[in-house]
Amino acid sequence: PRGEWLYDPSSPLGRPGGFGAVFEGVSTSYGQVAVKRLHITSSDAAHREIRIATDLASRTLAHVIPVLDAGEDAHTGQYFVVMARAERSLQNDIQAGVFSDIEAARVLLNIVDGLLEVNDLVHRDLKPANILLHEGVWKAADFGIARFVEDATSLRTLKDCLSPPYAAPEQFQFIHATSATDVYALGC
Repeated sequence: PRGEWLYDPSSPLGRPGGFGAVFEGVSTSYGQVAVKRLHITSSDAAHREIRIATDLASRTLAHVIPVLDAGEDAHTGQYFVVMARAERSLQNDIQAGVFSDIEAARVLLNIVDGLLEVNDLVHRDLKPANILLHEGVWKAADFGIARFVEDATSLRTLKDCLSPPYAAPEQFQFIHATSATDVYALGC
C-alpha cells in the first residue's frame, strides 16, 4: 500500500522464523530494506501480523525497527512486511562476545525503551535475534507473534513459535501473556 518493494528470495537475512523468512530488498524511494515474506495464511495469523505491522508503520519510534509497509502482494497473494534494514543483530554480537558491562547495560536500556514505546503491545518473542542495531541504536524487531494488550489471541498463534530459552512460564502453560512476559524474556 505504501510503495513498490523488490526482494531477492535467494538472499535471506538470517534463518527463517516461525511465521516467515526475511530477505534483502530494495525500493527506488527508500533504498535497501528487509522484506519479511510470511509463510502463514490469512486463516492463521497473517492478518494479525499485518495489522500490527501497519500500526507500527504509522508510528515514529526511536527504539523499534521502522516498519515501512505491510500487505498482500496482488500478484502472488503472499503476505509481506517491509522494514528498515539493520546493520546487525544482538545475537551475532553476543556470540562474538563484543560487549563490556557498560555496553551491555546500554543495550538493555535501549530494549527497555523500545518496550516502553510500544507498551500497548506484548512482543511474546523477545530474544537477541529480534534485537537489531539500526542507525546506532539497538531496536526491537520482529513482532511476528506480538499482540495488542487488549486482544485475545488463539492458542494456535503460539504453536511451534516459542523460543524456549526466552519464553516465560505462562507461554508454556498457554496462559494470557502480559508485559511481564516480555520482562521475563529481557531478563533471560
